[in-house]
Amino acid sequence: MLSWFTKDASGFFTSLQFAVATVQAALFFYQLRLIRLSLEDAKVASEAVTRQARVAEDNLTKIERPYVFVFNVSPLKIVRREDWENGTEGVRLSVAYSVANYGKLPAVIEAMQVSLSVHTEPPAPVNYDHNHPLAISAVLVPGEPRNDLDEGLAWNDVELDDYEGDRPDFGDMHLFFWVIIRYRGTFTSGHTTRACWRYDERTRRFVEFNGGPEYNSQS
Repeated sequence: MLSWFTKDASGFFTSLQFAVATVQAALFFYQLRLIRLSLEDAKVASEAVTRQARVAEDNLTKIERPYVFVFNVSPLKIVRREDWENGTEGVRLSVAYSVANYGKLPAVIEAMQVSLSVHTEPPAPVNYDHNHPLAISAVLVPGEPRNDLDEGLAWNDVELDDYEGDRPDFGDMHLFFWVIIRYRGTFTSGHTTRACWRYDERTRRFVEFNGGPEYNSQS
């Protein structure tokens, strides 16, 4: 045995080096696999943290923003108008309503459309007048209601009755009240409130028009 070692020692060391190199290569590939697995775990953990951060930011944005609502829509008001000088008379239909910001931050009204109109389907409301209260004072602080806002329509096809009350005649059409408010917050923008009602002749009150998010929605 010793004679073989002395005569062929180089072969023995070569075999030993090969074995050591093989073990090192196996350990190297094993380490690479562990590194890859750890990187994949780190990536999954990072994506989870990112998702949680986005959810938290989205929730905070939803909480810390203004929310403008249109509410307190009154029954239909029918006001007779007489012009004694010209000997003419007419009727004005009107509705009163309130607007308020029930979010946590102020709301700045950027645009508003509002109409009281007669049609088969709700027509797009027109832009509010420059002297509308929300055009004059466009900032709604949290919890501040603007009450007794008014929208009217001249309509002479009305059955006048001093005992049971005047009744407008809309034929095959309906009376709609529709408000669209576009506003922004302190840190957010692009918010829109849509609120649409249809006049119910039986109860003489306005009821929510169930036509989908185009007519009633918050964003």
